[in-house]
Amino acid sequence: MKDNFFKKFSIYSIRSKMTICFLALGLIPILVFGFISYHLYLLNLHKNVANYSEQVIERVDKNLETYISDIENIMRLKSNYYFQQYSKLNETGDIEGNRKYIVRIWETFDSLKQMKTDLVDIRYISSSGSAISCYGRYWGDLTTEPLYGELVTKKNDVVAIQPPHLNILNKKVFSIGQAVNRTAKGDMGIMAIDIDVNFLKKICSDIKLGDTGFVFFEKDGKVVFTPESSDKPGLSNIITQNTKLINSKNGNLIESINNTNYIITYKTSDITRWKIIGVTPEAEMTREVSTLREVFFWIITLIIIIILLLTIYLTSVLTNPMRKLRSIMKQASENDLSIYADIRTRDEIGQLASSFNKMMNQIRELMDKVKDDQQKIRVMEMKAMQELIKPHFVYNTLDSIIGLLEQNRNEDAIDIVDSLGKFFRTSLSHGREVVFIREEIDHIRSYLMIQQFRFSYKFDYLFEIDDGIYNFKTVKLILQPLVENSIYHGIRNLDKKGLIVINGYLKDD
Repeated sequence: MKDNFFKKFSIYSIRSKMTICFLALGLIPILVFGFISYHLYLLNLHKNVANYSEQVIERVDKNLETYISDIENIMRLKSNYYFQQYSKLNETGDIEGNRKYIVRIWETFDSLKQMKTDLVDIRYISSSGSAISCYGRYWGDLTTEPLYGELVTKKNDVVAIQPPHLNILNKKVFSIGQAVNRTAKGDMGIMAIDIDVNFLKKICSDIKLGDTGFVFFEKDGKVVFTPESSDKPGLSNIITQNTKLINSKNGNLIESINNTNYIITYKTSDITRWKIIGVTPEAEMTREVSTLREVFFWIITLIIIIILLLTIYLTSVLTNPMRKLRSIMKQASENDLSIYADIRTRDEIGQLASSFNKMMNQIRELMDKVKDDQQKIRVMEMKAMQELIKPHFVYNTLDSIIGLLEQNRNEDAIDIVDSLGKFFRTSLSHGREVVFIREEIDHIRSYLMIQQFRFSYKFDYLFEIDDGIYNFKTVKLILQPLVENSIYHGIRNLDKKGLIVINGYLKDD
């Protein structure tokens, strides 16, 4: 059964070739279209992800700028009346006169801290080291203030931002400061505001970059702040070492880290000079593509099955007449000339079947004509042979009868005449060319009797004929030439008496 199946679907058959062609014509456009669509969709998705990440980072940057602008507004307190009076009296050393201004400033700091819960401390430090903060008044070395080194090189209206660090209360904050009352000699005070680092965490947590994407801040190749709950071990540090990210202010890239591709979008803040970096696992953003790819796979599989079934059906419809005609031609090649191609289609196959039927009709007519001609030739040959036999035999027999009568052997003459009469009855047979074997045996028996007498009983003859063949028919006078040749070419030259044996039996059915 397996061999028949493969034989039926031989790769060399027209049906197999048509199946392959139909499949190719149906699948190649679908696969090409699907491949191009998939990659265009993937490219567009990457572009959308990058745009979305840029928008998210832009929002983080705006939030940070807005907040720092609020902090800068707070720093403008350095110009109000209380701060100015405090600075003048502080320079003169009027501690008692300055007391009420210290209280006012402290109340102002505390009020701001109550309104903006992200503020950890607000402090004003004079050039002499006298400081007022939310936690009271104290004296210290201005040069030990972390922002001093940066502010001493900046203009008065420029703020400096210190990355997250631990303040004097051992709380993690980032600080914003500005120089105050800078003198011609370069002496200055500092107004600094410590902000809880959770503020950065809050603006980072407000954004969404996939399930595990996150935003962190970088400056000069070092991580400023990264959400600990989102950053995988060392991931932020690895990203900050990317050459493209180091050498450009804004942009996006795809980097493979630990066999995972990350879409990285970054922007440098104009105020903080920090790079705001968004990290998105590519697999999370392309999860929709994976679903689309799976759907596309099943659609292609379904289309292949439908095309295959349609192809099998169509090729069967188209090739069945061809295979039927091939089978008919094979029967004709095996001498079955009665075959007829019953194909009624109007296409080329139908025309071919019609031509085949015409050819078979011509072959049958030709074969019938050949048979008829052969029959006529055989009849003519038999008649010619019979015409040659009769005169020769009759003359010799009549001479023998005359000889017997001259010798007064009347009984023998009568037997010869009787046999000659039987011989002629069989020879004539009312014009029939085919006689029963029984008649042919009687005929040759009469012939042998006449010849036995003519040759002076120089031979005997014996018939060994099966009874079952007497009613079969044979060509008339078919045995006489054989017997005559055995007499004239065999027995006549013998020195002793001969024997002619005539066997008749049935061989095969």
